[in-house]
Amino acid sequence: MQIVNLEGSVIFGPGSEWFWSMAQFVLVAVTLIGIYYQLRLARSANAFEQMNRIVDEWESERMTRHTLEIYLALREGVDLENIPEGAATSITNYLESVAALIRAGHIDRKLVYESLGSRYQWWWVLLAPNIRRARNEAEDPAVGEHFEWLAGVMAGMDRKTGVRAVYDDSHVASTLGRRIQNAQERMRAAEELRAVIVRPMSPAAFAAPARVRKGTSPAR
Repeated sequence: MQIVNLEGSVIFGPGSEWFWSMAQFVLVAVTLIGIYYQLRLARSANAFEQMNRIVDEWESERMTRHTLEIYLALREGVDLENIPEGAATSITNYLESVAALIRAGHIDRKLVYESLGSRYQWWWVLLAPNIRRARNEAEDPAVGEHFEWLAGVMAGMDRKTGVRAVYDDSHVASTLGRRIQNAQERMRAAEELRAVIVRPMSPAAFAAPARVRKGTSPAR
């Protein structure tokens, strides 16, 4: 059975329009496919760079100091509503900003779930009392709303993937010591990276310069 019959077909000259129309169609299709894959690669690279920036900022020395300050306050028995205000505000603002970008569709929530998902649920437990107090004081229910929304989204994604972690006061109490140790180790590493290593000068640096005899010029 013959599917395509090219007998009598003309490629060059009069009557060849069919061939060049088909060739143009194939060329356009190949070009569009190439553009599609280039856009996918660019989008993937942008998402990777975006997540790197988010994680790097979260793990920065500044944020680690804030988290450690709150952890130590909790170890000392400070009530969640009265944890250090500056540290609580900085962490809330950061998590709120990332959550707002996700909610607006600028960041893929799945990427954040893989990198920071559990942190949103953990920190909502710690910061919710402070945020609710701030809402009442400012009479503004929008304070931390994106943060709260994303913590709920991450919990829902946990359920879909079969993760059964429960983030509550007992979980905070049982993991606080380990988290303090982790933050302290990261702080030490950050401080060591900033340290200036002072080395003694070599003996040659202290040697007296050779005297030049009169009537001679120093060697060049």
